[in-house]
Amino acid sequence: MALRRLVANAALFSTPFLVWFLAVVVVDPFDYFDISHVIPEPIKVANAASLNEMMYNMLKEVHNPGENLIIGDSRVENFSLAQIKEITGLEYHRLSSNALKLNEAVDLFWFANQRKRIARVVFGINFNQYNEYAFADRVHSVEGVIYNPLLYLFDRSVAQASYYVTKAALTGRQAFSSTPPMTREEFWDYIVTVRATEQYARYHHPDELYRRMRGMVTFARGQGTEVTFVIVPHHTDFQRRVQDFGLTNEAARFRRELKDLGVRVVDYDYPNAVTADKSNFRDPLHCNDAVSSRIVNEVFGGKTTLGRLSPSSSANLASGPISPTH
Repeated sequence: MALRRLVANAALFSTPFLVWFLAVVVVDPFDYFDISHVIPEPIKVANAASLNEMMYNMLKEVHNPGENLIIGDSRVENFSLAQIKEITGLEYHRLSSNALKLNEAVDLFWFANQRKRIARVVFGINFNQYNEYAFADRVHSVEGVIYNPLLYLFDRSVAQASYYVTKAALTGRQAFSSTPPMTREEFWDYIVTVRATEQYARYHHPDELYRRMRGMVTFARGQGTEVTFVIVPHHTDFQRRVQDFGLTNEAARFRRELKDLGVRVVDYDYPNAVTADKSNFRDPLHCNDAVSSRIVNEVFGGKTTLGRLSPSSSANLASGPISPTH
């Protein structure tokens, strides 16, 4: 009798966990289990990926590893993969995340290369990431979830994303948006004032990060991986903030150190007719689709007119398109 009561109590206690487990497996906002596809992929992209892009893209890479990668923050999200394939004939994957730090970009390189040898990688970066204080460790947190299904089942962002994608599927409307409730001009001023202060008021050269970047490039060269750094453009309103905070010399050092890595570097972040025109930008940090398309044509097509190509120690990487074969 006591044993029967114990079993009944255990079953009663475990029922909510079983229900939650089944719900997460069915909804699966980040395709962790990749079993159920009740929720259409576009709904997951619009809601779950917007909430936790790092987890979404890393899990995509786990299920379908790629040898050609674009790694960066939201500033590379407009680099059209279809356009890149049309130019190069190659399939590229995008490993991006909102507000990605440079140390996380390096972490993503190692994460992806463990699953499949990377043949070509293009990093979208900028000086506003090249700071010892610009640090985060989300890649290792997501890796912990990847290797432990229980962490996924009870992860806060998984619970939130499950709610959002379910609501979106039922209502037919996007349930989550990261777009701030500001006018374009209000948001523009916010980026130029508040965000610039956050990124430039405290600065220290990232010695450890640069050491890791050198190690990554050395490893990549040894296994035959083509590495390209694209310095993505900012509007001149934001470019001027570098001088305002007395970081002109540090920005120049950033470019010298990228050059010293001996890989292809294409720089779009300098005063010119494109970066001076507000209509070419969604906000001071993000260029529009037309400018992104031009960058893709230059970086992957090999002929740069807007981008400044830094001299490289490897002539075959310093000019010409990204090669389809080694």
